[in-house]
Amino acid sequence: MAATTENLPRLKSAVDGLTEMSENERSGFINLVSRYLRFLYSLSINLLLLFLSDTRMVFMFITNDVDVSETKNLLDKLVVLKLNGGLGTTMGCTCPKSVIEVLMV
Repeated sequence: MAATTENLPRLKSAVDGLTEMSENERSGFINLVSRYLRFLYSLSINLLLLFLSDTRMVFMFITNDVDVSETKNLLDKLVVLKLNGGLGTTMGCTCPKSVIEVLMV
């Protein structure tokens, strides 16, 4: 985090030179960048690897506090449903496909 906060004064001085922006806009921009940097720092993700293979992309997130049993429990509840084209309409889906409920039986 230190490296990012050390760069804020440099960014502020660079933005101060932009005369086409009002003081309010410059201040708001610096505020947004600061919030963004704090958000990035607060993430517990240590490593993000992107592997490209034939037809798919796999994202791996490695965190400090991985609870394998909780992750397995969540993945057991995961449902992936692909409704593209007119298939949803043909099946009688009249609502947005993102709100389809999955019932466990």
